[in-house]
This record gives sequence, structure tokens and C-alpha cells, in this order.
Amino acid sequence: MMKLDTNRKFFNILILKSGLVGLLSGLVGALFHTCLNQANSWRNTFVDNIDGSMGLWLLFIVLTCAAVVLSVFLVRKFAPEAAGSGIPQVEITLKEDTKIHWQRVLPVKFVGGVLAVGSGLVLGREGPTIHMGGAFGDMVGTSHDSFQHHVLVAAGAAAGLAAAFNAPLAGLIFVTEEMRDRFEYNFQSLMAVIFASCISIIVVQVLNGHQPDILNAAFQAPKLVTLPLFVILGVIFGLLGTLFNNLMLKGVLFSKKQKGRKPYMLALSIALIIAVVGSLMPSAVGGGHGALELALHHEFSTTILLVLSFLRFLFTIVSYAVGTPGGIFAPMLAIGTFLGLWYGQLVVVFFPALVENSGIFAIGGMGALFAATVQAPITGIILIVEMTRSYELILPLMMTCLSASLVANRLGGKPIYSQLAKAGSMDPVVSKNA
Repeated sequence: MMKLDTNRKFFNILILKSGLVGLLSGLVGALFHTCLNQANSWRNTFVDNIDGSMGLWLLFIVLTCAAVVLSVFLVRKFAPEAAGSGIPQVEITLKEDTKIHWQRVLPVKFVGGVLAVGSGLVLGREGPTIHMGGAFGDMVGTSHDSFQHHVLVAAGAAAGLAAAFNAPLAGLIFVTEEMRDRFEYNFQSLMAVIFASCISIIVVQVLNGHQPDILNAAFQAPKLVTLPLFVILGVIFGLLGTLFNNLMLKGVLFSKKQKGRKPYMLALSIALIIAVVGSLMPSAVGGGHGALELALHHEFSTTILLVLSFLRFLFTIVSYAVGTPGGIFAPMLAIGTFLGLWYGQLVVVFFPALVENSGIFAIGGMGALFAATVQAPITGIILIVEMTRSYELILPLMMTCLSASLVANRLGGKPIYSQLAKAGSMDPVVSKNA
């Protein structure tokens, strides 16, 4: 009876703490999202007001470069482990039972992330929110209880992803699928992760509303005869995802060498390019959420979609190499949307009797690139369904993600976050628990 009571007390404490982690993750995730939206709004307004003024154009470039360099400075000076996505750092924490230095990670990840993503670097908000959620798990967890610490860090990561995309189920699936080799799976840990995700999403929806992350993206189910077209799309993204991972790793390794010599020159150079291109084509820079919704409303021609896909593919790699806080989920979703929509427009031209709306392939493309690069197809499927509420497209989405993952796997592709963690790409600073 004593052992039963002890176990029950431990479980109750774990659930209460996971709820606190979810609460904190939701609050900070909602605030982070709001700050990024405001920064993007200011940037777009600034670009609209340039209107041929050389002075305003130069000021825009200076402010963009200053924000990126300041973000790099904060990371290098105060929290080197806050660089990059943060997901590799969380995976290392779970695998090696290390600490996240939340006292410095939380402020640097938040402020540095707002500066970097808000300035126009092609990075996403999900990496920072996952890392900050994991940091809250570390803060609330007991250092002398490795299991509790482990579970709460995982719960914080799930809550962070849920907050980033208003997708609670995707947060849970991400931890159990992407971090499956590191997550201690049992009833207690699973309940803690679910509770943290639920509390996080409740907070986010109270503060930011309960609408899907991507509005007006629901489509009718396509004919079954079109499913081979989705398989072909998945094959394309399987090839592209493998290329993306290889170039991402090369970019990170190259940037490490450059930053060792002149730490701020690379950041300044890339920020300058992003600022110039962003002043001419705003949809090519930033996290991509606004551009993604414009694409789904058919605001871009086939040529523009292809150009945006290429630019954002390239800019995601170089932006991540800068070493500021920022993820690659959102940029991958945008690339997948643009290329999927481009493919869909071609399908409509050649097979008008089969497909009427090219947007259905944009939804497939969102999940396919994620599935190919992260090698987590279930997370990709659930995430896109929750973000778009396109329940009618589950079957074609599954076919696209499945074929993309299989092709990437056959080509020797490995999960991008695992590769970044093994490479020590962002030089995470960790220490063993006492």
C-alpha cells in the first residue's frame, strides 16, 4: 500500500508539473507569436512605404542588418546553445540526460528569435517555442530525479510545438515519433506530454483565438483516380528533401568555419542579401506564413511560385547557417506549399477533367517536404490536418508523405534534426545533471 501511495503521489506531482510547463509554454508561445506577427507587420509596412525613396530603402537595409547582427551577438555573448532551431539541443538533453540552461536560453531564444525572424530571415517560430518549452520543463523538473526531468523536458517540447501551430495532437506525435529513440515512453510520460500540450493550447486559444493556423485552406476530397499524382508529388519531394538535408548540413559546417574567423561578417552578408531581396519581393523572406496564405488564394503565377520556391529553399539554408534562433518547420511548409501549388497548376492544365483546384496539391506539398527531411510522416500528416483542417485530404496527404519518406529513406536520407545533433551544428552547451 505504501508503494502504491508513493507511486500515485509521484504521478500526481508529475501531472501538476507538466500542467505548469504547458501553461508557461503556452503563455510564452502566444507572446512570441504575437511579437513576430507585429514585427512582420512593421516590416511589410516599411517596405510598402519605401515607394522609390532611396533614404527609406537604405534605412530598411540598415535596420535589417542591425537586427540580425544583434541577434547573433546575443547568442554568442550570452547563450551559444540558443542558436539554431533548438530541437537538436532538446534531443541531446533527452538522450544524454543533460541540463538546459533555462536562465539564459529563455531570454536569448525569445529576444534573438524575434530579432532574427522578424528581420526577415527565412526561419520559423516552431524551433524556438519547442526549445523554450523544453527549457521550462528543465526549470520545473527536479534535477535529482532524471525520469521526471526527462518527461517534463519532452512535455515542454510538445507544448511548444502545439503553441507554435495551434496543433496539440501534432505536438504529442512529434515527441513520440521524431524523438522516439530518446523519449522514455510509458503511461506516466505519455499522460504528462498530453496534459502539457492540452494546457498549452488552451492558453494559446484563449489569448490568440481558436482559428486554424492557416485560414481558408479546406478543400473537397479529390477523385481516387488522382492518387497516383500525389504519389508522384511525394517522389519529387523525397528527392528535394534529401537535397535539402545535404545542403543544410554543408551550409552549417561552412558557417562554423567562417564564424570562427570573422563571427559577424557572415551574418551581415546574409542579412544584406535578405534585406535587398525582401525590399523587392517580400514574399521571398520571413517565416512564410503570409506568403503561404497568399499562394493558397492563387495570388501567384506559376513562374512566381517557382521563383519563390527556389529563393526560399536557398534562403532557408543560408538563414539557418547564420546561427540565430529560428526553426525550419515553417520555411519547409512554405516551400512545400509553393512547389505543390506549382505542380498542381501544371496538373490542372494537363488533366483538367481530373483536378479543378490546384490547392489540393499545395496541402500535400506542405506535409511531403517535412516528411522527407524530418523523416516523421505521421507528424507531418497530423500537423497539416490540424493547421488547415483539411480533413477531406487525409488520404492524398498520407500518400504524398508516405512516398516522400520512402524515397528519402531509400536515398540514404536521415532525419535532419538527428544529423544536426550528431554534427553538433549549433555547438550546444550542456552539462550533466547532478
